Amino acid sequence: MNKWGIKFDLPEHLGDKAAQFGESSYGATLVTLVLKDGRRIEHVHVAGGRNVIKASDPQSEGLLSELHPSDIVDVFSEV
Repeated sequence: MNKWGIKFDLPEHLGDKAAQFGESSYGATLVTLVLKDGRRIEHVHVAGGRNVIKASDPQSEGLLSELHPSDIVDVFSEV
């Protein structure tokens, strides 16, 4: 885990998309990540539009720890 709890940054075009969703709470946006293989990781907290911080449940948190940003193909707002 990087400084300030950041796991990784979203690819630039997806970070730009996430930044447009607006803040959900405490400076973070709650999103669903869509992966190349079709899986979805729900309830992911993104700060500053780009910085993936955490997922809300342990299983999703485990997926984030093994994920490479290039595996993410889309992002959706949960608000």
